[in-house]
Amino acid sequence: MADKSNSAYMRCGKTVNELVMRLGTLQYEEINIIISNADKSKKMPQTNPFRVQDFIKKSINRHQLIDNMRYTRLGKIQFTTKDPICAVQLLSLTKFMDIDVSTDLIWENVSARFLVADIPTTIPLEELAKEIQDKNDCLVVELRRFVKLNSSKVISPVLIAILGTTVPETIKLWFIRQRIQPFADRPRPCNKCFVYTHGTRTCDKNNICFCCGGDHIGPCQQPPKCVNCSGSHNAKSRS
Repeated sequence: MADKSNSAYMRCGKTVNELVMRLGTLQYEEINIIISNADKSKKMPQTNPFRVQDFIKKSINRHQLIDNMRYTRLGKIQFTTKDPICAVQLLSLTKFMDIDVSTDLIWENVSARFLVADIPTTIPLEELAKEIQDKNDCLVVELRRFVKLNSSKVISPVLIAILGTTVPETIKLWFIRQRIQPFADRPRPCNKCFVYTHGTRTCDKNNICFCCGGDHIGPCQQPPKCVNCSGSHNAKSRS
């Protein structure tokens, strides 16, 4: 599968299942799998736990390696395991007790994120990912450049996400040892313009739509577009 990318964003072309299987040789905390109703308007029902256990035992042959199951506030089910094979089996579910479902992985506990400054904006992200992987013995999950508000101009630094939770002190790029900068996984965006460079109190910009980045009132009818990276998702998305 080819990498998914544009000038400001690149995601590894490997499937989630492939990436999870590679965790076996890396350091990580735990693997959290989210089960959602395929019908986005509906939540996962809170069923009798005995029936859920019976279903899981029949569907997941490594069920004994599940550490925890819980219902989330958003009406989804979260499974926790430390076993990559068990995680892949959970990710492969398409039905959960006769309910059509979709699955996803929470990346925070299986990946590391950091910033590297002074990366020339003319270098394609695919080329940067290859250089990182060739010189540093790591697998790049995601690269993201930041885009100036109300502009298509990308700026340095680059946000790098690698598989495994070990954060290197430096990375080698083109024979140069680059020091990394820590990155907060969940910084708070401004609630008016949804950028991460300032808080709501100090924002002097107009309120914008978090979905498309436009300046309009009422329900959004435009395709999603992130104001931070220009990706095809809204500014509140965790993807």
